[in-house]
Amino acid sequence: MSEQPTFEHFLESDFRWPRRGDQAFATSPTRGSNAEIALPVSSRAVMMITGYKRAADLMVAQATRDRYDRDALVYPIIFNYRQFIELSLKYLIATYGPQVNIAANWTSHRLDELWKIFSGLLNAYPSGDPEGTDPAVKAIIAEFAKVDPNSFSYRYPVDIKGNPIPIAFGELDVTALSDAMSALSSYFSGCDGYFDSLSANEV
Repeated sequence: MSEQPTFEHFLESDFRWPRRGDQAFATSPTRGSNAEIALPVSSRAVMMITGYKRAADLMVAQATRDRYDRDALVYPIIFNYRQFIELSLKYLIATYGPQVNIAANWTSHRLDELWKIFSGLLNAYPSGDPEGTDPAVKAIIAEFAKVDPNSFSYRYPVDIKGNPIPIAFGELDVTALSDAMSALSSYFSGCDGYFDSLSANEV
């Protein structure tokens, strides 16, 4: 009969275990090696938008190479892309809304509500949507709003009462999701540039 491993046995293994003096939040003395976090609010918002999408893109790249990673990473992939959408809408509303009497909304996590406000922003500026892109964007955001209404579905397995959170799909093509998010990113960037140019002309 084999001897059962003890906790001391695991401590003596090759795993990296916490050590006295470890710090999660530390700075490196090496010049240029630290990530800059304390940016001005507007810059921080842009970097957060960029960061959540970039993190999801990198996870998709890894997920396409490894089946186990694919099944594990799909949750943070969906969450990060959703956060990218939410922050993009909130940033554009907060940045360009006040000029057309539309207030910022940093409190709601509901994408359907944020899209409704953003649609008002689009309607408040001239020229509209000559290529018919807005309905396609609305459809993508409506998908996210349906499968993850309050930004909880892919962060937790259960709700605050311990009930399982329903999952909309049993399987997902993460590369198709990534492609749609790339298109959405281009759309938001285009809107940012468009609103900015109009603001410069005091629309």
